[in-house]
Amino acid sequence: MMKLKNKIRLLKAGIVMLLFVTQLKAQIGIGVQDPINPVEIKTDAGNVIIDKNGRIGVLVTNPKVAIDLRSGINGSIAVGNTDKTAVQAGAGALRYIASPAIGVKGYLEFSDGTNWISFFPKGKPRIVVMASKTTQDTYVFESTVPSELGTKSGIVQRRSSYITNWTEKLDSDSGVPTSNFNPSTGEFIAPRAGVYFATFTFALQSSQVNTGGNNQTEAIWEVRNSSGTITQRVKTNNGYASDTGASPNAVPVGSACTVSVYLNKGDKLRPFTWITVAFDGTISQFDTSGNGIYNALTIVEQ
Repeated sequence: MMKLKNKIRLLKAGIVMLLFVTQLKAQIGIGVQDPINPVEIKTDAGNVIIDKNGRIGVLVTNPKVAIDLRSGINGSIAVGNTDKTAVQAGAGALRYIASPAIGVKGYLEFSDGTNWISFFPKGKPRIVVMASKTTQDTYVFESTVPSELGTKSGIVQRRSSYITNWTEKLDSDSGVPTSNFNPSTGEFIAPRAGVYFATFTFALQSSQVNTGGNNQTEAIWEVRNSSGTITQRVKTNNGYASDTGASPNAVPVGSACTVSVYLNKGDKLRPFTWITVAFDGTISQFDTSGNGIYNALTIVEQ
């Protein structure tokens, strides 16, 4: 009987010890002698805890959300990049894109489960190009006479001529200077795919308009892909009556072309002209008075 009582006492003591050890294992303290939360870690700045609800508090004793950093002491969080797709990362994932090339110098994206959605703290990255023309430089690139191809001073009648040698006013990506526009050639190369609003105007010095038919000025935007193949041409045609500027009269003429065009990365956008407003074979001159106010180019990413 005595042996049985002793065994019962030992069993009770074992149960109490087991419960005590279990209670100790339920609370982990690192550098903390008597933790009151399931996990407490002491640091030089304060404690990091995991409470009974599974919330993490960094220097916060009573976290309100899953991870609470609102101690007021360097409570920031670092987010890195990932090459996972939005589907792989899952809805709610967050990543940081460090991309100095787009001007805003980095931005955040979150996954909606299908796509990465960008958040731009300084607004959407946007290309802006502005230029004016104060020279007579053009480049004939389409003619039935091969010897006519090349650099010219003014616009050759009934020939396709790129408008070259612009004075660049602005070439910017979200406020950061870039080199997407070549003022010497007048060519813009899209640094990324998107819709671009582009407009250019030109005005000629007063001249006689042909007394025959087909009196017109054309302002044309040309799009080439990265391989140099023409994919699109959009033009504005201004016509004139046959007696508008018959000798000895002279009238100012010009044209403008405005487009919203989708460009792939590497596509090239360039303005050119085709006119017949004086006697065939002559060259018309740009009106460069007013420091090029009548000859202007603007490209804006939408």
